[in-house]
Amino acid sequence: MVEYSFSRLCFKADVIEPLNDDDIFAVHTPDGTFQMTKADFYRVFPNVVASKSYRDSGIYHMSHPPRKALQFLTGTTGFLKETPVKSLPKKDLIGDEIREKIKEIALLWKGSEHNPYIGNDVLESWEQVINEWIEDEEMPLIIRKDANKLKGQSFIHPSKREIIVSDNTFSIWVCGRVMNNETYTLKQLKGMLFNNEIPMVFMQTEDVKNKGKYTRPLGGFSLPDWKVCHIDPVGFNSNKSIEELDIVAIKEHFKKLASPYNMFVLPKEIGDLGEIQIFIDEQRRK
Repeated sequence: MVEYSFSRLCFKADVIEPLNDDDIFAVHTPDGTFQMTKADFYRVFPNVVASKSYRDSGIYHMSHPPRKALQFLTGTTGFLKETPVKSLPKKDLIGDEIREKIKEIALLWKGSEHNPYIGNDVLESWEQVINEWIEDEEMPLIIRKDANKLKGQSFIHPSKREIIVSDNTFSIWVCGRVMNNETYTLKQLKGMLFNNEIPMVFMQTEDVKNKGKYTRPLGGFSLPDWKVCHIDPVGFNSNKSIEELDIVAIKEHFKKLASPYNMFVLPKEIGDLGEIQIFIDEQRRK
């Protein structure tokens, strides 16, 4: 469990985003300690996750804890003390009947005529080229880590492999090409990447222009009607710097970030369903 103190209920992206869905974080405030998993945070506070403050500045705080936050209040008060926070036993607040209904909705969406159909030949073509990309030492690997501060920037890992930091832009670009039934060879992708033709940032801010190497914004490649979701969580369960991360872990991360087999889309109107594990589990293609 990771924990930090703040003068009010506050969500810090640099602490939360590297966590796995089941990892717990605790925020110690004068109102008490709020303790939850990353999955809880995404489920209960989608407005925070989508906010400009959290996405761009990496921090979102509230003058008063909202009612929906009280379920995570442990009852302790004050700031971080020497004694560790004990996890409260989890209660079943949903029930099997509702879980089954969520599963039914998940299966309905998977088989829906409104769910964009992707042919196996397109999926297999992308799977093959992503595997080739990982094995080609000349190809930079793309990761989603500390993207609020580092997106568009490039680093040389101790393994000598170039690492590019993106937000979810790269996944959205891949998903859009797949939905258009577009496929590429590794040579084509390499040329596009080194000509800065593959989007790595949602928006080209001044900071991106000044510090970034790969600065193509998503622009016309955006999917305004769709939310792109990952099936297996994309994130590092580590606060290590990019240079400290194991190159094998980076390759695995890139595979999850880039593989269409690990993605599905939802209309933005029901996009929050993509944060519910019961729903996610039914979207697997293989």
